[in-house]
Amino acid sequence: MGQAPFLSRGSLLNWRFRRHDFEAHGTEVVQPVRVVQHDERGLVVWLAGGTPTVDSRFAGREDVNLHDLGYAERFSPSATDRVSYRRHWHGTGVLRIVPAGMPFSVWLFWAGTGEFRSWYINLEHPHTLAGDSLFTADHVLDILVRPDGTVEEKDRDELEAAVRFGQWDDGIAAAIEAEKRLALDQMRSGHWAFDRDWTLFQPDPSWTLPPAPKL
Repeated sequence: MGQAPFLSRGSLLNWRFRRHDFEAHGTEVVQPVRVVQHDERGLVVWLAGGTPTVDSRFAGREDVNLHDLGYAERFSPSATDRVSYRRHWHGTGVLRIVPAGMPFSVWLFWAGTGEFRSWYINLEHPHTLAGDSLFTADHVLDILVRPDGTVEEKDRDELEAAVRFGQWDDGIAAAIEAEKRLALDQMRSGHWAFDRDWTLFQPDPSWTLPPAPKL
C-alpha cells in the first residue's frame, strides 16, 4: 500500500470488498474510485455520487439490500447462494483515506449543501493493492466522528449478531475490538488521515464517472 510504484492522481481503481466465503460464491462488492493521492503514507480515493457499482446479494432476492435482512439470515455461515447485482452509489460522494498498514479506512462525508458532515472510520481487513484493484473486507463495527469531535460507535449489534449466528467467532470479534481501539488512538494522536485539511477537499471537475465494473 505505501510502496512504489504509486498510482497517479485521477487514475481509476476498483475498491473490492470480499467476504470470508468469497471462494464459495465468487461475488463481491465493487466500487470504482478515482485516485486522489498515493504515497508512502497510504492511499486517498474519491467515490463520486452516481458511480455504477456492484453488490453481492442473495440469489432470487437481488432487489433486497442485505442490510434489510434479518441477522440470522444475513450472518449465517452457510448462506453462500449469492449473485452480483448492479446499482449506483447514492449521495454526494465520499473521500476515502487508507493509511498504510492500518486495519481501517477513514471516510469523509458532506451534506448536499457542501458542508462537511462527518468522518466515518470503517474497520476493515488489511488492504492489498493488485493491478487495478484494492482488496479488503468489511469488519462491520464502525466509528462515526462528528465535526465537534463527538464519537459514536456504529453497528455493534451487527458484530454481536455475526458471532451469535456463526459467521465469526469470539477471537475474530476481539481482534475487531482491538482495531477499533487502534483507530481511535490514531485519531487522537493526530494521524494524517484525520487532518482537517481533508474536509476542504473538492474533486477535480474534469473527472467523469467511471464505467460500470465488469462482472
